[in-house]
Amino acid sequence: MKRIANFIPSLSGGGAERVVVNLLRAFDRNKVIPLLITGSATGPFADKIPDDVEVIDLKTAQMRKATRPLIEVLNRQKADLLISHLSHANIALLRAARKANYRPKIAVVEHMTMSAYKGERWRDRLIKPLTKRLYPYADHVISVSNDAARDLEQVLSLPNGSVKTIYNPVVSPELEKQAQENIEHPLGKFKGKLILGVGRLSKQKDFSTLIKAFSKLHTLADTAVHLAILGTGEQESLLRSLIGRHELQDSVSLVGFQDNPYAWMRKADLFVLSSRWEALPTVLIEAMACGTNIVSTDCPSGPREILPAALHGHLVDVGDTSALAQQMSRVLCHPIAAEQWSSAVSHFSFAHAATAYSDLI
Repeated sequence: MKRIANFIPSLSGGGAERVVVNLLRAFDRNKVIPLLITGSATGPFADKIPDDVEVIDLKTAQMRKATRPLIEVLNRQKADLLISHLSHANIALLRAARKANYRPKIAVVEHMTMSAYKGERWRDRLIKPLTKRLYPYADHVISVSNDAARDLEQVLSLPNGSVKTIYNPVVSPELEKQAQENIEHPLGKFKGKLILGVGRLSKQKDFSTLIKAFSKLHTLADTAVHLAILGTGEQESLLRSLIGRHELQDSVSLVGFQDNPYAWMRKADLFVLSSRWEALPTVLIEAMACGTNIVSTDCPSGPREILPAALHGHLVDVGDTSALAQQMSRVLCHPIAAEQWSSAVSHFSFAHAATAYSDLI
């Protein structure tokens, strides 16, 4: 039996956190003992951790203070492989590994396209120089899409082909089961066309452009349309103000974090990814797995890699409000069969990801 630990700063409601929960579920218990190390065992995903997984809470949400407790955990746990997620956590782990008496195999997973990352705090400016210095000490540098992997090699001056791509574990029987549940929200009974966005309310996700595009669509639509956005984040007040300026209070809902976004995806007539940048947008895969028609920005990176070439017409330029509105209207009028979307993402399975990470040992 191999001991494989996953490390992440917290269990907040983001895409990387969902990936970690999915991985913990996916590992074959006949071959792997999964562990979870987290800076703070709090957040919406705290109650999603499988019961048989040992959770080690470092009790420090700030990764710059995590090095010392990580050293103690490394020496005590003696894992065979430690998979770290998100740049701040990766930096903290690699610092700790250089000082620990016991060093497992280390895989750092980068969940963003490094060249597109700007950061929103002053210390985010340190990410690129620190990762450039420390990532070569990892046994494996992992990206979640091929485009993001090549980008990472270029930005951090890593050897060509040195960054391995492992697609996120997304598609599972549980997702398909949850998608069949009812929505406990007034919009669950909405009879018009429901458009859905899912993600952190942040600059990266660019819900401002989605709301502006919806405003154009709403003005011209000959049937009832409603935009629902699931998620929380620092731009909530800004987005509410934008909704007010466009007089869309009755047609746009900021629903907040939802335990089961898949039921919303199945209910929606259209899922829209409006991001400025990604690495591999999990929510796009989830929506497609639910059979939902999609429109996405052609952002770096992931959407063009996720969608089959025949469906690249569903991509629009980043920040182009008019193009987004036109494409949303087109897809609502001429939807594609659900099976075509769900079959396109079958390779983003739990089993595929769990095997790929296990093989790193």
